[in-house]
Amino acid sequence: MWETRSVRFPSRGGRALCVHGGGTVHGLMMLSFRAMRDPAVAVAPARAHTRAVERWFYIGMAIATIVVVAVGFGPSIVDTAARKGPITPLVAAHGTVYFAWLMVFLAQTTLVATRRISAHRRLGTAAMFLAPIMIVLGYMTAITMARRGFDLSGDIHIDADPLLGLVNPLGDLVIFGILVAVGYAFRRRREIHKRVMLLATVGGLMPAPLAHLIGHTFAPRMAPLILVPITLFLFASAAYDRVSRGRVHPVSLCGALAILAWLLLLNGVIGPSAAWHDFARWAIR
Repeated sequence: MWETRSVRFPSRGGRALCVHGGGTVHGLMMLSFRAMRDPAVAVAPARAHTRAVERWFYIGMAIATIVVVAVGFGPSIVDTAARKGPITPLVAAHGTVYFAWLMVFLAQTTLVATRRISAHRRLGTAAMFLAPIMIVLGYMTAITMARRGFDLSGDIHIDADPLLGLVNPLGDLVIFGILVAVGYAFRRRREIHKRVMLLATVGGLMPAPLAHLIGHTFAPRMAPLILVPITLFLFASAAYDRVSRGRVHPVSLCGALAILAWLLLLNGVIGPSAAWHDFARWAIR
């Protein structure tokens, strides 16, 4: 005996698709026929799957940044034999605030993944007060390092030219500050906002721990190796877009290219120049 059922499925334009059938098989046949006429019915499960994977991608990127900080700064903290000085209160405050940002970034991606958007927005607004503190502490830490003439951890190896060693931390602050401001300005445009905030975090904060990791492990002559992990971080969003969506979002690609070009410009043109050294001497006076 056939059992009559009525099933409602979401469709475009706020309408609902009703399937009346004398049984499960008949209902599925009606749904299949409706899916052929309305493509949105057929692609809805695929879109839901893509969004679920997307949420985990951003959580994974947040976790990856925390891991990089741990493996970048951890060795010189645990093994003090190669250190050139103890951790100062300024360095401790700088590290604490920067790590707090990464934890906020993880919390933000988790809130989005669990669809707690209101909490995400409130925390995001509060985090905007953290960003200026990070920039000020980052600037003070970099200037103090250049004045001292060496990095306390012994990883960065700036002793030969401390003024050149100043170009990267200050250049990273420029990336971070600009992108955080842009990300906040586009907070209502989800697709732009999330990509810009990811680029701000990986492009502005990851070069420092990666430099410590490379310097501690491979010595300064292997410094160009840092381009490999930085490039992977920068283009992770573009690669994800291509694999999951079939196309790359312009922000993912153009943002990564712009940051990479800026880093190359800092180290290949600006840093070695006489103009930069004159500016750096003025900054640390």
